[in-house]
Amino acid sequence: MLLSNLLNAISQMLFPNLCICCDGYISHQEEHVCDLCLYTLPRYEENMFEDNSLARKFWGRVKLENVAAHYKLTGSTAVKAIIHQVKYKGNTALGVTMGEILGDNLLKSSLFNSIDVLVPVPLHLKKKRLRGYNQCDLLVEGISSVMDIPIARSVLVREKHNSTQTKKNRYERYINSKEIFCIKDTKSLKNKHVLLVDDVITTGATMEACAGALLEVEGLKLSVAALAVGV
Repeated sequence: MLLSNLLNAISQMLFPNLCICCDGYISHQEEHVCDLCLYTLPRYEENMFEDNSLARKFWGRVKLENVAAHYKLTGSTAVKAIIHQVKYKGNTALGVTMGEILGDNLLKSSLFNSIDVLVPVPLHLKKKRLRGYNQCDLLVEGISSVMDIPIARSVLVREKHNSTQTKKNRYERYINSKEIFCIKDTKSLKNKHVLLVDDVITTGATMEACAGALLEVEGLKLSVAALAVGV
């Protein structure tokens, strides 16, 4: 035990673990983000309400059962740092951890207790090969471990590689996302309540495009969740 503690202390001196949000030192019990930052990250607090502000983004656009997010992205450099680490820096363990946190949050709401299957928003195959992973796969892995819900990773497919959404306005994002998704296995989703999961919802154009494909499946009900929302 003493030797293990000594080795941990030496390791921390040589290769200190730093919080990705505040750059402060974190203990070996903490992972990626210090407890203080996790506690103070701005949360989206409206998940208990069916008509929350995020759900209203989709009114008149697509029929969704319920919509949720865990963090608020706008104005938070800490949440942006987490998203950047998961999406672009290969921090796959953090992605799974964030999925677990999101899953814990969803468990607190009765609106999500009838979910049958989790579906991640897919990347185009070329982008997935380049990045090495899909960050939404990591999130659903974490959600699944907490909520004990199966994952359907390959049923929703991105057929076209659309250009980056980052600098587009809402209409341009809608046009860019339209008709690029398809369903490969409709039978596995028939009459199921699906939870579609993305890392971030901004305009909702990508979720809307995915929903357009999923809701073609007979009897399918669709809810949506994201790690963060731009509000």
